[in-house]
Amino acid sequence: MVQTKKRLLYFCLFFLLYEMAVYLSNDMIMPAMPQVVREFHSSSHAIGLSLSLYILGGSTLQIFLGPVADRIGKRKVMLAGNALFLAATLLVPFAQTITQFLAIRFSQGMGSCFIFIGYAAVHELLDDERAVKMTSLMGNTTVFAPLIGPVIGSAVITVMDWRAVFGIAFALGAVAWVGLFRTMPGPAAAPSAGAPSAVQVSPAARPGLAASYRAIFTNRTFMFGIFTAACAIAPLTAWIGLSPAIVLQRMGASYGTYIAWQCAIFCGFVCSTLAIQRLGEGFSLVRLLRQGGALALAGMAGAALLHRQGHLFVLCMFVYSAGFGLFNGALIRIALTSTGISMSLTSSAMSLLYCLYLAGGLELYNAVCARFDYALGAYALMNAPLGVFLFLALRRIAGRAASSAPSAPSALPVADTA
Repeated sequence: MVQTKKRLLYFCLFFLLYEMAVYLSNDMIMPAMPQVVREFHSSSHAIGLSLSLYILGGSTLQIFLGPVADRIGKRKVMLAGNALFLAATLLVPFAQTITQFLAIRFSQGMGSCFIFIGYAAVHELLDDERAVKMTSLMGNTTVFAPLIGPVIGSAVITVMDWRAVFGIAFALGAVAWVGLFRTMPGPAAAPSAGAPSAVQVSPAARPGLAASYRAIFTNRTFMFGIFTAACAIAPLTAWIGLSPAIVLQRMGASYGTYIAWQCAIFCGFVCSTLAIQRLGEGFSLVRLLRQGGALALAGMAGAALLHRQGHLFVLCMFVYSAGFGLFNGALIRIALTSTGISMSLTSSAMSLLYCLYLAGGLELYNAVCARFDYALGAYALMNAPLGVFLFLALRRIAGRAASSAPSAPSALPVADTA
């Protein structure tokens, strides 16, 4: 048992490293994107488009990976995905035009398709409380990368060509592949007590695959939960993609200011995630949703009202980021476990929708901000109505979760396909 727990811990660590490599490959290049578009004689619109295509690449294989993972095992699929990411990362520095650069970035983004495999494995192997704590901790990579990525990227491009950042991403991804090869549990790994039992799709059951996906995509709790989760992370993702144009180009700020703003905004997520790790047993997912939603609304409204004062804008975005960190793990957990279908299929459907919603939202942010020459006010004012929606949506999801299991504060809602 001790050996099993130790191997599971090492698997989580190497999976975190792979996830970090995937996200860093994007976040390290963002400070250099003004240089990239100048070198390739392109416009600022390509800065946001690079991130949009990267995210779209992360949606291309999702619908197929779930069934494949159920058939041949998550371990083989995870290792293949890591290898695909490494191959694409090697190609990026050889781009000769902006079109080639964007096309290879799309291919590189396909490596993120496989991240959900690791999350599915965690949700299958752990119970509710450990899964939420672990996914909240793992979710820090999506925020930790924007914290250190611009710092590393800015440092690299001051002494080397922007292509060097992809060498760093490749090295991290290679170490992660070796670690996952040695530690990722195979199909025979036993789940923890209280963990949801996975529904495996055997060859004989393959004719029911369409019905399984139909059940997932018609589940109201799942669909609304994933849409809400994508809307919640859209402002932070848009900030990652557009802040080089907003802060470095439009505002004419230094790399130091750009890095300081990134760190201040995303530290909110880190703080709330660390707070979740300190919660005792029996904590309430419903409470996390409601408190996180209230913080998100306060942060978004404040950022919209105070965008003319840069430091106050950053402080309000810190509050939003903290609220997001509180509710995100609980929201994903409720959505994933609401269907009663294989975790691999449910996770692949989640990742597909998540990437599509996120890419669409980012392009909307990009179009509006481009219309107003990437002014900070255009970005900030777009967030205000989104904050209201998130507050109301999270209260609705929390209310349904509470009514589904009134006697267990951390219990999850049952499948809802009506």
